[in-house]
Amino acid sequence: MIRKLLFRTAALLTAVLILMTGTGFGEGVSLVPPTPEAPEGIFMGRPTPAPTPEPPDVVVNNARTPQDIPDFRFPKDAKLFEIWFPNIRDADEAILMYDGQVWMIDCGDERAATRGVPLLKQLGIEKIDILFNSHLHHDHINGLAITDDTAKVGEVRICFPPDLTESGLKMLQVAEERNIPVKEYKDGDSFSMGDGEVKFLFLKNDESYLDMNNQSAQTLITYGDRRILFTADMEAPGQKVMIDRIGGDLLKCDIVKYPHHAKHDLYSPFYEAMEAKLAIVTSVEGRGDAGQLAIDYRGLPAVYTASSSSFTHLVTDGHYWLCEKVAIK
Repeated sequence: MIRKLLFRTAALLTAVLILMTGTGFGEGVSLVPPTPEAPEGIFMGRPTPAPTPEPPDVVVNNARTPQDIPDFRFPKDAKLFEIWFPNIRDADEAILMYDGQVWMIDCGDERAATRGVPLLKQLGIEKIDILFNSHLHHDHINGLAITDDTAKVGEVRICFPPDLTESGLKMLQVAEERNIPVKEYKDGDSFSMGDGEVKFLFLKNDESYLDMNNQSAQTLITYGDRRILFTADMEAPGQKVMIDRIGGDLLKCDIVKYPHHAKHDLYSPFYEAMEAKLAIVTSVEGRGDAGQLAIDYRGLPAVYTASSSSFTHLVTDGHYWLCEKVAIK
């Protein structure tokens, strides 16, 4: 009886060992059941946050549909540099905001400045620290009085003698009547906004055989890794002179404020040197001007400022640009 019991016990142990070998258990392996794995997407009892998708490019263009990234947002603690364009066509006016300061590049003519008033009011702007004028043509400076009526202009910076044009003399008269200081800037001058991280560099042709459009000041603005180039009304002759003189490095930008309301094509080496990914055009889309046709032919994405329902808004944290349309309230 005892022998039969010992025999059965030995047989049972042998069977257990065979089962252990067949199921992959080996020498030194613990038989304690493993801790169950957490379900996918859960870490330490909390949902794993989904990674924020990075934009496919440095320019997020949500001004058109379909939107690139509809829910794109800058980090909450990001310090932002903003550029606003009112509903304008065939004139230039841009409002720039950073670190508590407000600057402008040009102020349009009377019509454009009138359209800029709702934007100034919507943004709550009551003072413009500096107004830079790219050149003294009516569609870039005649709006000074209307602008100053809404937001007091601290000073005007010009890069041409005011007596070269009627608009220049009119600007000077308005400035004197309203005690607005008028100062000069020139090719190669640089300025910084706020804490100094937003930098402006002005590039200007001074060749006397060029007309005023082709001598109009180019404004290169840099914040972190991002750049935008305001090209005023400079056309191909001035673009050729400039790139021959300074080379292409200072023309590189992510966004270009397209010159002269896209009436004309760009000088090809100038265009290629910019490497722009987006154009802002102070005109109405679909008019068929030579510059508009060239934009389409080159495949350069473009946003047009002429819109009765929205303003054009650019904003960057120094890493990415967001371009969007903001409804007029």
